Amino acid sequence: MAGEQSAPRVNGSMLPKYTGRTIATAAKYLGLEGGTSLRLETCDGQQLVGKLMQPLSEPLTPFIEIIGRVEYDCSLTVERIVCFGSDFDLNNYDEAVKLSQQFPAYFPQGKV
Repeated sequence: MAGEQSAPRVNGSMLPKYTGRTIATAAKYLGLEGGTSLRLETCDGQQLVGKLMQPLSEPLTPFIEIIGRVEYDCSLTVERIVCFGSDFDLNNYDEAVKLSQQFPAYFPQGKV
């Protein structure tokens, strides 16, 4: 598809090394601030702010995946949100992220 790009899955502690790049990360949705920012907790327990480019068009589930650009302050400019529902294991996601970083040949980066 045109416009697709590679987005590695990362956890909160990995964000600084991806500054300026598009990534994907799973998080617990904690709330909305001022209608323009999401308060999130990443799969490894880091606090994260997701800056919305447009208002939400539907409610979010407790667990989501954010695809977005990592900014210099380690916030994310949100490009897309995938709802994972209310029963999602962030610890397992975090372990998968660590394995994908440790063994990149076995976990090719997907297109988003």
